[in-house]
Amino acid sequence: MKLSEIAKIVRGKIYGRKDFRVRTVQPPEAAGREDLTFLFQPGVNTRAGAVIAAVPLPGKSGVVVKTPKMAMYRLLKKISSPRLRPAVSDRALIEDTAVIGRSSRIEPFAVIRGGTRIGHHVIISAHCYVDTGVRIGDYFTLGPNSVILGDATIGDFVEIGPNCVVGKSGFGYVKLKRYERLPHIGGVRIRDHVEIGGNVAIDRGTIGDTVIGAGTKIDNLVHIGHNVRLGRNCLVMGQVGIAGSTVCGDNVVLCGQVGLADHLRIGDRAVVFAKSGVFKSVPADAAWSGIPAREHQIVLKALARIYKCEPE
Repeated sequence: MKLSEIAKIVRGKIYGRKDFRVRTVQPPEAAGREDLTFLFQPGVNTRAGAVIAAVPLPGKSGVVVKTPKMAMYRLLKKISSPRLRPAVSDRALIEDTAVIGRSSRIEPFAVIRGGTRIGHHVIISAHCYVDTGVRIGDYFTLGPNSVILGDATIGDFVEIGPNCVVGKSGFGYVKLKRYERLPHIGGVRIRDHVEIGGNVAIDRGTIGDTVIGAGTKIDNLVHIGHNVRLGRNCLVMGQVGIAGSTVCGDNVVLCGQVGLADHLRIGDRAVVFAKSGVFKSVPADAAWSGIPAREHQIVLKALARIYKCEPE
């Protein structure tokens, strides 16, 4: 692709050689003279022949854009691989009463039980299991070896990564002579435009539903307990654990390895920083950190005192 074509895609201003031909896109440290790279910070050294950055680089050809990350999004979306061709493998097991929409792809050794309704333009990857009564919308992708159980309803344009389990009974017990599991009769509701990474577990509700709000993005290795409710456009990063019946508002950010106790309320637009343990509810627009978590500014002041008092 010519650099002039790329400039149109990313909506930037070209400089240097407009006819420069890009072989591939590489990170700055790996790029060569025929490659294109993105620079998010000034002063980064690269051997790339062409760069996309907020300022022009002397001696290079490139494209100046206002926001390099947005330019990366536009270009990668344009050149990324298309969806796989629709096909239903004769090695998949699809029970008679399952309904599958048009232009869908069901790969080998997938199991789709009776009573399931699957929308149009759906990809069910190899070795997946979709249980009786599951409802799936259009343009859905299920990664290899993933399982959807029980009363689950999934919206449009949802992506679930490999090795995920959606709809398993939650960690709820009563103690008699021994611990006895509470029956779970609730479901899981995943709204539109949700993306879920690999090795994620989302438990079904005990009574009522576990809900993932529209536009929410969930990283790898996350556990979401029974009856949790995540609002719209939340970010849940790797190794987060959310205990049962906690409710997060809209636009909440939970950074890596955050743990939320059960029955909490996390307000809209709240941010909880990495490795924090949250044991009480967080107000809207707050930033919390630490174990036990509290206002981030208080934590920073406490740490400053501790480090100042350390012996030289």
